[in-house]
Amino acid sequence: MNMTNAHAQRRTSDGMVDLHGHLLPGIDDGAKDLEQALNMARLAVEDGIAVSVLTPHHLNGVYTNTARHVRQQLARFRDRLFEHGIPLQVLPGTECHLVPELPTALAAGTALTIADRNQAVLVELPVHTVPLGASSILEDLLAMGLQPVIAHPERNRELIGDSEQLADWVDMGCLAQVTAQSCTGRFGSQIQNAARRMVCDGLIHVMASDAHRDSRRIPQLSAGREVVAQWASPETASLLTEDFPRALVDGRAVDTAVLKDTLPSRKGRLASWLRRLRA
Repeated sequence: MNMTNAHAQRRTSDGMVDLHGHLLPGIDDGAKDLEQALNMARLAVEDGIAVSVLTPHHLNGVYTNTARHVRQQLARFRDRLFEHGIPLQVLPGTECHLVPELPTALAAGTALTIADRNQAVLVELPVHTVPLGASSILEDLLAMGLQPVIAHPERNRELIGDSEQLADWVDMGCLAQVTAQSCTGRFGSQIQNAARRMVCDGLIHVMASDAHRDSRRIPQLSAGREVVAQWASPETASLLTEDFPRALVDGRAVDTAVLKDTLPSRKGRLASWLRRLRA
């Protein structure tokens, strides 16, 4: 095995795992070129991120990034990381739009699962709506043995004010991913409040950066992790940035039962719900 392949195939190391980022250059609305992509990788390492799953958009009506194309682009980028001495482990994935064609694409192998493990898939809702049939598509994915990971539900306009639908999907067996910058307030107080509610209600299982650039929307988890540690507990923050995403990239099941023991008490969550009811 040559040094490049050894670098590519090394075992997931200690550190945070970023399950959602757009570092692959020039294939979607993320990194515009190799220089920016390498800068983003350096920022990730500086932040304590050991593993990044690179998830270009797919099936969203603008970008089509097939599994074969993503694997090819990632192999090239992995070599560039090695040449520049950037110790970031990168793994393949796609951010798949939740459309009726998605189960067929996954079954055919033209859409990528998280880390190419055929266990979980990152799915994206439209920004403003929860489309009709969304639950049916998620049920189809679960029936295929794939666990949907719902990307940034706190940024969906329908779910911001009412996360009951998200709770139903989690009860079905889905996971959910919050964006780190949603937690820090980068997208405004309304989205931050939604993120806090979802985290403290046990509806979030992964924090990711959803990084698109080397400034502003950068691959950073530590600031969001600190916020979640204050909202819930340091243990919650560790589960969302290390344990749960690492299980997914390693192809292991996520033991979500351990999450509830790290969250604020039920009494505290009830008081929070009553305050929202009176608001």
